[in-house]
Amino acid sequence: MIETTGEAIWKITGMSKGPHMVIFGGVHGNELTGIEVVKKIREAIVSGDIVIDRGTLHLILGNPRAIERNTRGSADHVDLNRCFKKDVLDQQDELYERQRAKEIAQILATADISIDLHAMNKPSVPFLCCAVTEAHEKIYQWLDCDRVLADPNYILGGESVTTDEYIDLCGGVGICYETGMAKDLNRIDEVMTDVLNILKDQQMILSDALPTKKNTDARSIYELVHAINLTEAGFQYADGRGAGSFEEFRMGDVIGYVGEDPLIAEFDGVIVFPKIPELQKLGKPLVYLAKRIK
Repeated sequence: MIETTGEAIWKITGMSKGPHMVIFGGVHGNELTGIEVVKKIREAIVSGDIVIDRGTLHLILGNPRAIERNTRGSADHVDLNRCFKKDVLDQQDELYERQRAKEIAQILATADISIDLHAMNKPSVPFLCCAVTEAHEKIYQWLDCDRVLADPNYILGGESVTTDEYIDLCGGVGICYETGMAKDLNRIDEVMTDVLNILKDQQMILSDALPTKKNTDARSIYELVHAINLTEAGFQYADGRGAGSFEEFRMGDVIGYVGEDPLIAEFDGVIVFPKIPELQKLGKPLVYLAKRIK
């Protein structure tokens, strides 16, 4: 049974009890793969090609207003995936993203698993953003990428702010899957297959056989260490850096210049989440630095 329970929120209830899983697309409205995957799964459930046998599945297009605008947020410099704070259910705010987060948080609070499908505005290999625990590995073993970025110290937002962090706080397992470039639709079928394999593994979809699991031992694990904020002095990358995520640097390298002052790397690491100019805002992070821990 499929029912619409909110704007671009669909609930599918299986015939018997089982896990509660949430699949997101379009938390950022210009990241197209996740949007199309959610739409295709919904269409397949409506047509009967996919049958949820056990548990409860929520399909969510995270930010309908941003999807309509084909932009990251419903307005410039707003971000739904920075609104999932501990007190999100107590928020009283007219900002659309915060009200939307409040609505979605009520679903995440009772969910066991969430897969939030994202993409990047600058080139990057696919990677996962999530905690690195046995419970998370059991889920992300089905996702086809070889890097995991963890943020145990909340460098990204200063506190729990993302869908995966929020469901983790509520006792579930949250994973953000950065599938590739925002406008690239080439991986839709591949990503959809990965997500359906998680549903099969959880026995929410009946399946005679599952494909070979991904080798989680082969994944490289990184940890966020530092955010570089944009100041009045401005910032310029050195030596052509900042073109995409997972650019490597060595201790002692000049990453860029804050005004005329060099920013020198204090460890071996990689650049992640470098913002395109239109997403840069004074006082906010414009790029992050991470180190490999495994």
